[in-house]
Amino acid sequence: MANYAIISASHRDGAQSLRLAQELNTRFFEGGADVVDLFKADLPLWNGEREANDQVKEVQDKITQADGLVFVVPEWHGMAPAGLKNLFLWCNHPQLAHKPALLVAVSGSVGGAFVVAELRGSGYKNSRLLWLPEHLILRDASELWQGKGRESDEYLEKRAHYAVEQLKTYTEALAPQREALTAGLEDFPNGMS
Repeated sequence: MANYAIISASHRDGAQSLRLAQELNTRFFEGGADVVDLFKADLPLWNGEREANDQVKEVQDKITQADGLVFVVPEWHGMAPAGLKNLFLWCNHPQLAHKPALLVAVSGSVGGAFVVAELRGSGYKNSRLLWLPEHLILRDASELWQGKGRESDEYLEKRAHYAVEQLKTYTEALAPQREALTAGLEDFPNGMS
């Protein structure tokens, strides 16, 4: 059976991203995914010189153990949070390479698309993370899945189910091949640009 990690990429206390990460875990992973909260993890800023501390090692271990990943990423001022970019510096190809990942953008209003474009353009190069072709954009986040019976809640429930099922299919197919797919990364640790 595959293991999953859901990364709540907000480093803000009380974030909708964390609430939605927990909702996704409950609704689509029967509570069995490991939720990584970047606010709680409070990773130090990577500077290329410091050693990984206990918080970093704990997050690296959780991501290493996962076969498939979900990144729940808020859009702040049209960008992904700096904490997520910091995570990609601490967790590189040893933790992420050739693992399928579902990108879930979160917006408090009608945004979210910039996060998808940004991470598809820069979130894979050295990590070798495999973004699924499908992604989700969860808009009006504070109102979503709050038991209000909104039509958009029902649509996004179905759409999220569809996307998570794709993630599970990719994960089951790729997990047995990961060792072979990552065999050359010691010789070629950085992606070409």
